[in-house]
Amino acid sequence: MTVYKELEDGSKTFTTIDLMKIDYVESENRKLVYYINGDRYFQITKLQEMESLLNEKNGFVSLDRSNLVNLQNVMEYDQEFGKIYFEENPSRKSVFATIAKMKQKLLDPLIYRAIAKNRDTQLEHGVSKHNSSSTYQPRNERI
Repeated sequence: MTVYKELEDGSKTFTTIDLMKIDYVESENRKLVYYINGDRYFQITKLQEMESLLNEKNGFVSLDRSNLVNLQNVMEYDQEFGKIYFEENPSRKSVFATIAKMKQKLLDPLIYRAIAKNRDTQLEHGVSKHNSSSTYQPRNERI
């Protein structure tokens, strides 16, 4: 199981534990704490906890109140409808994350740079341009 451990300097780090090696489990402030050989490990239960561990330097950004998106996997952006896709040419069945309207203006450049990098394209004035000279355009039709 993936958990986090608090280090002496107050920072947190991810680690995995073998459930069969747990000495005991305790509830502390509505959190599960796993004890193994005197060490304490905490279950990740809130998006805010995950965001503090998987932050922008690791490629993760909160685009909406209810998500945390790995920009290294973003392949398509429908700016009009505020949808982020993890595949090129998404269909109606494609998985997507949303971006809050309020965050779009601030995060659009970051998203376009991520898509350009993920597609191995060049970014030109906020729109990425494929090496084959085709231009990446945000999706304007509803999927």
